Amino acid sequence: MHRLIRLDFSHSTIVVLAMMICLAATANPALAQEEPGTAKIPTVYRDAYTITIEGKSQTAGTFSMVFKPHGEEGTKFTVNVTEKMSKKRIAQDVTKELTLAAGERYKVKQNGNKVVVKKANKKQPPLAVEITEQKLSGVSLMVGK
Repeated sequence: MHRLIRLDFSHSTIVVLAMMICLAATANPALAQEEPGTAKIPTVYRDAYTITIEGKSQTAGTFSMVFKPHGEEGTKFTVNVTEKMSKKRIAQDVTKELTLAAGERYKVKQNGNKVVVKKANKKQPPLAVEITEQKLSGVSLMVGK
């Protein structure tokens, strides 16, 4: 002997119950979606890179970059920046540090607020330049073609 029970719910009751189930599911870590991991940006190798500096430093600080020929270990260098240092002066310091990091196999030249690094000849492997850390206010660094 089975008994049939009929439940009548209003539309608003169903909506409230659905919301409660959703809240309970997101509150429970086992039911909630996993947090996305940190995405790793791939290293892009080219025959030449241009580093462009914009702005004027509002405070003293530093930024670090890595110069890396393809298939080789990268060389990290840090540029110290003083308060109110101009973009041209920052580019001069980048040129000095990058010249040391790149060595004789690559050419480094400055033109105003831009620094270009490229292969000295076709035999050299392509290179990558990456900004790894920036503790500086008022200055933007752009690395591109």
